[in-house]
Amino acid sequence: MLRSLSTIIVIVFLFSCSTKNTEVNQDGIKRISMGTEFSNTIDYFSDTSFIPLEFCEDCIVGDIHKILKVKDGFVISDKNISNQVFKFSDNGVFQFKIGDKGDGLGNYLLPFDISLIPSTDQIAILDQNQRKIIFYSLEDGSFLRELPINFQAKSIQFLSPNTVAVHFDGKFSGNEKDYLGGILDLKKGEFIYLGVNDFSKTDQNKTAGDFYFSGHELIFSKSLNDTIYSVFEKKITPKYFIDFGEKKVSDEIKILPLMDMRMRMMQELPHYHNGNFIENDNFLFFLWWGKDEFENLAFYNKANDKLDLIKGRDQIIKRPFFMDNQYLYSFLTNSDYESLNTEPFFGLSQNQVILKVELK
Repeated sequence: MLRSLSTIIVIVFLFSCSTKNTEVNQDGIKRISMGTEFSNTIDYFSDTSFIPLEFCEDCIVGDIHKILKVKDGFVISDKNISNQVFKFSDNGVFQFKIGDKGDGLGNYLLPFDISLIPSTDQIAILDQNQRKIIFYSLEDGSFLRELPINFQAKSIQFLSPNTVAVHFDGKFSGNEKDYLGGILDLKKGEFIYLGVNDFSKTDQNKTAGDFYFSGHELIFSKSLNDTIYSVFEKKITPKYFIDFGEKKVSDEIKILPLMDMRMRMMQELPHYHNGNFIENDNFLFFLWWGKDEFENLAFYNKANDKLDLIKGRDQIIKRPFFMDNQYLYSFLTNSDYESLNTEPFFGLSQNQVILKVELK
């Protein structure tokens, strides 16, 4: 089911730029200064393969909300259309659904978020509607247990079997700042750390910022907040600052009423990252918005302290979800894939396609 397409690498990464404009401040936070120039080539990748997800009566993925890379495949959640969680193999073959949709013990009404449980073969599903976290087996998707919760969460990420990082649901729309991230000790039933102090209502902006883990380190990114955080079992600490200079989203914009804030952003078109902060030993990867209608990409090369910027209209890595030291994984909607004009075409009525890019 894999189709190699190494020639597309040249097409994908036209119009990029590279700069050496980073520094580490006295607090140990690396500041990455964003340029706006785009040049011609980039040379990080050696091959690209497409993995079409099997399409069948029991495995119709309406809209991918999140993908987790596991040792033998992918776990995919759809909280917008099918409201279910699926397990696919490394080759895109459907294996089973995880849990059942519905109310009551062991069921979820809506999979708000999913997280692997470290050191286990288990996965957790956050069901905010029923105020619980449900645990399932990764071997066959069967129900194991569930845990009631008493907080509003946008997403979760397990740090250990007994510790979970929480991104609180930012529905508060006032002008005050609040803590938007926390670490919960499940045994004690209490939060042992609160952090990421920012305007809550900025969470209502539809960006992809959240928890990202690729085996290197857990990173948390918050929409319209240019500080990127490392998440540990007992604390959340700043790691990177993405510096857009005068083009950043200012506090003056953030304190506006929600609709006014969105209107102001449409008028001024400030620059900001769009999450998907994924890193391995060598690279940091993220998406960002400029003045164009497409999301742009950024690759920070840690070894030579170089930042490469890639125009969004000229690339196919649109929704990255995992990167180790060998591969970067992303996914394409059917319309994304259709626009590439490649063969074979899997059809607009089919499931999405996973993109597997080999790193040099």
